[in-house]
Amino acid sequence: MVAASEMIFHVTFRRSALKEGLQITGAAMVNLRPSLGLQEIEELMKKNSKSKWGNKFGMMLLPVYYHKKGSDPLQYLKRAKTMIDKKKLSCEALLVYKLAYFVTKILGGKFASLLNYRIVCNTSFTFSNVVGPKEEFMIAGVPVTYIRTTSSSLPHGITMHMVSYAGRADMQILVAKDLIPHPEELAKCFEDALLEMKEAALPKPSEIQSKSPQIFG
Repeated sequence: MVAASEMIFHVTFRRSALKEGLQITGAAMVNLRPSLGLQEIEELMKKNSKSKWGNKFGMMLLPVYYHKKGSDPLQYLKRAKTMIDKKKLSCEALLVYKLAYFVTKILGGKFASLLNYRIVCNTSFTFSNVVGPKEEFMIAGVPVTYIRTTSSSLPHGITMHMVSYAGRADMQILVAKDLIPHPEELAKCFEDALLEMKEAALPKPSEIQSKSPQIFG
């Protein structure tokens, strides 16, 4: 999440003549359920069980700013990491969930869906990431090779979902063709940006040699 939120500007608009500091706002879905993963049915059926049925989804708004200057690919990651850490320490996602629950109970689902639609209409992209199973598994004897998910009908130019599974992660990118007519170029830009970050994060050969112990005879 921290990488993709800032990378949207980095990979999508790096060739455009945009103003320095231009902001777009995205929405990130957060699951507030205290017990992650699959739960045993016996635990769920207990009266005072800490494991609850279903999920509790909140939302965080992610402001992303366009910056032309700077040659360090990791600056986007560092800036996004700082923003996400502050968001996690806040009660934003919890308050959004409580507000949505209150509106649904008092005013009904129709008004709540309208409110949610208006929030989404005033953001530019949606992003969610889910921690999937750490080990491979099978369904009816058939091994599962990957897990991918996406959603549609959102009034956004870009919708991204990332799910990890057995040490790998798959990102699904859904775009509006009238805004982004060549999504394969966008996917290639994401790949290039991730490789740039990886290369920048790895120590250079000169740094490794300078840190290696020297033996004097």
